[in-house]
Amino acid sequence: MSVGAMRWEPSRPRSSLTHVLPTVFKALIPTDERLFLKALSSPTPTPIPPSAPILPPRFYTDFTITYTPREDREMPLPPWIDGIPPLLPYAIGRGYAVYAPDLGIMVENYTDFCVPIFWPNAYFPCIFFNYNRTAYLISPFINHYGPCCVYRTNWSPPHRDFMLQFEKYYNGSTWDIGVNRKVLKQLIDWWVIPQMSAGLRDHPVFGGFGFARKPLPSGYRPYVSFWYEGDIGWAHQIFENFTDIGPKIHLLDDFHVPDICNTNLACDFRP
Repeated sequence: MSVGAMRWEPSRPRSSLTHVLPTVFKALIPTDERLFLKALSSPTPTPIPPSAPILPPRFYTDFTITYTPREDREMPLPPWIDGIPPLLPYAIGRGYAVYAPDLGIMVENYTDFCVPIFWPNAYFPCIFFNYNRTAYLISPFINHYGPCCVYRTNWSPPHRDFMLQFEKYYNGSTWDIGVNRKVLKQLIDWWVIPQMSAGLRDHPVFGGFGFARKPLPSGYRPYVSFWYEGDIGWAHQIFENFTDIGPKIHLLDDFHVPDICNTNLACDFRP
């Protein structure tokens, strides 16, 4: 939900991965799905789970987001091994994210379609940004959310150590993901977000995070994947060109709130 990848708040946890899931979650996963998930896990399980990764002070990343409105039992849950679901329908979009928590700012630009948390759908380009503990959405006016609305107040970029709360939900590793698209061909560690709101969905977890095992020269591990349950269906983001150095991490140094966002209009449109 970042957004996509990073659009998650501790107060809003919910769906599936592999062999390190607590027993209570495993029991809720259908057998055929467990077999699929097991196939994703590393052939050599890590004897000691890795510590939770810490985000770098700043980062820039491009991303690919894949969304399916399906959440029936025939559709495997993310993370999808090639970054796309094995069944139709699904949509693929692109974008980028810039993270500068020292400024209290994060910007996510979805160039093809937005985060799938809007009703009746999110098939419109959008920009999410956090500024001064407020999250804003910029989008075309035609979808009734634009040109700018307040998505949440008291909503800041994720803390750099936000993964500490998921450390005990380590869920194994994979050697590659997105093989056919030649992205993330490396050892990746996975953590899941447990489904805390019983009764909202019949899935045992809400989503999960993937971090590369090999660190950057800075010592920080690249954030490579985020998958999560949408308002309907599932979304899976793969982060590419993740970097914590260079000019792109300074894109927000002179950031100013756009004039169209000088508003108190809430993003609560319903048809």
